[in-house]
Amino acid sequence: MAEEHACLVRARSDSEGSSKLGSFGSIARTMTYTDDRLSGTESGGGEPGNTSHMAASPPDNAGDANESGELLDYNDSSVLEQFHEDALRQAGCGLSQARVLLAVSLAIAGASLELSAIPFILPSAEIELCILPHEKNWLVMISLVGGSLGSVGWGVLAERLGRRRTLVSCLAVNAVFAAIAAFMPTYGTFMMARFCSAIGSGGIVPTSYTYLGEMWYRSRRRHALLACPAAAAGGALLAAALGAAVLPPTGPTTLLENNEHFSAWHRYLLLCTLPILASLVSLIWTQESPRYLLDVGREVDAMMLYQSIHSSNQIRLCGKSHVGAANADPDYRLGELALPGKRRPPALHHVRHSVKMFWQSFFQLFSSAYRRTTLSLGGVLLFMMAIQYYLSSYIPATVVNMESSEFVAARKTITNETFTEEIYNNTLENIEYNNVTFNKCSFNNILMSHVMFNNCSFSNVALSNVKTSFTNFKSAVFVNSTIIDTDMEVGREFDEYCVFNSTIIRGMRGGCARHADLTSRLGGLLAEQSYVAHAGLLATVVGLLPAVVRPTVAICVACFLLSPLVFVAQSETALYVVEAVYRLFITLVMYAVGVNVVDSYPANLRCTAHGLIMSVSYLGGALVRGAGDAGAALSALLCAALALAAAPLATNLR
Repeated sequence: MAEEHACLVRARSDSEGSSKLGSFGSIARTMTYTDDRLSGTESGGGEPGNTSHMAASPPDNAGDANESGELLDYNDSSVLEQFHEDALRQAGCGLSQARVLLAVSLAIAGASLELSAIPFILPSAEIELCILPHEKNWLVMISLVGGSLGSVGWGVLAERLGRRRTLVSCLAVNAVFAAIAAFMPTYGTFMMARFCSAIGSGGIVPTSYTYLGEMWYRSRRRHALLACPAAAAGGALLAAALGAAVLPPTGPTTLLENNEHFSAWHRYLLLCTLPILASLVSLIWTQESPRYLLDVGREVDAMMLYQSIHSSNQIRLCGKSHVGAANADPDYRLGELALPGKRRPPALHHVRHSVKMFWQSFFQLFSSAYRRTTLSLGGVLLFMMAIQYYLSSYIPATVVNMESSEFVAARKTITNETFTEEIYNNTLENIEYNNVTFNKCSFNNILMSHVMFNNCSFSNVALSNVKTSFTNFKSAVFVNSTIIDTDMEVGREFDEYCVFNSTIIRGMRGGCARHADLTSRLGGLLAEQSYVAHAGLLATVVGLLPAVVRPTVAICVACFLLSPLVFVAQSETALYVVEAVYRLFITLVMYAVGVNVVDSYPANLRCTAHGLIMSVSYLGGALVRGAGDAGAALSALLCAALALAAAPLATNLR
């Protein structure tokens, strides 16, 4: 039985090459498909995810040449790529792309918000969940490890499931577990929920870059992809804004606020899921990437989607200024195309093929054709992200040490005094009492932070409803006193040399095994986050410049030259400015890597490549976060070494 051919697109002659693009009939390549190719029988062309679908043999009676006399190369992926580019140019840019732009921006803003929120919740979470000092850094590290696993996993799935479906899936996982984390009562369950949430958010960046990039043709793609770093900066700003609106401003108010059943940091985490939920809703009005549909052999769906994009773009962002239903291009009609029917391969065959392609995708990234690109992009992003995550740990720790030194220097000392019938109902903070006598005094509904009682005597004293942090009683003597409803315990706040004569100790709440550090202040976190977020927004503006004006290798060299400032900066503001400048450069590098991934890899490898690159970068960030504070001099050397290592690799970026 003779094969029934369906010529989707006629060839464009050389004379037509310079004419105005008016319809799919003027696309640069001839695309001829057979029923066998779509059925996925012998050639496997109809299988979703098949990377060799272009290898189907052209029909014997096709004339061996198109109208221009050029032989068709069905193994050349540039045929589909050129078809996609020309189709998007004719469809124009408008409402269809704007919907995808909005959905992707909300998704990336949500992923950025989730990671930026961790420093804001730590002061409250460490009190309520009794997080020990060495466990605090694990909240960031577990998010990076989860993001690493999610990036590579979702990246591969995006080649099989499609860009939009994968983005919906990882957003759903992120939203569900982020909401669950807000209700977790223990540190272990909270960490597990955050880990699962990070697995979902890890797939957002690689999928979003590819999804958005494939909805715009090449000349507009770089500007469209600037929405990704802009959205990340917007997510960081939103984290700071929500923190200022919801969270307690100081350490003492943080401890007192934990009296509530559902404290502020729980509400903060729930609010942080809003961009993710908004992105999920906005994806209802978006469609799959037509480039993905072409790649998996769903040409009919792709052609319908191109027509839908053209119909939706009545008011265009680029291309023609206005296209209405009444004055649409007359030649742009899908009905003129003879489209073949579709048949799906068996489900079991689809599963076997997907598993096979899962492994082949990774091997392809390191084949001779893509090895240099993969190593260059991965190396540059690894070293630059390592700088970012190290500074995000080092600079806040340095600021805390500076503030602690000032706090200790401002300590008030009271020695050899007697207080009689004093009523203490306000916060006692940063005071040291030496050989002081308290007679008939009352400590009621009070917070004691960094208070020391050395060799003090308490006679007829009442302590009730007292919360403490870094408060100790050394060799204290209590006579005819009451200690009721406090979080102090004998052997912890009361040392072994304390004496209790005729003293009632009742209803003591078992406190956390650690001291809550109440010297933290929300203002410092807000300032740091504001500097970093505005640097990201500035990077978006710089990204509008041509790539030749801002070469990536020059950015890496600038990071190397900036490293001495890490050692020189001695004030809080100076450190935040240094971190912001680094973030400006690193954001530009991340943007350049994202653009290069979309431009350099074929459609069936883009998400896999970007996911693998992001995965390695997240792991590098987790390693440097776990390394701890190396001091000012070593930190400057580390930043210089990482930037210097990235510079040679950056020469391969376009």
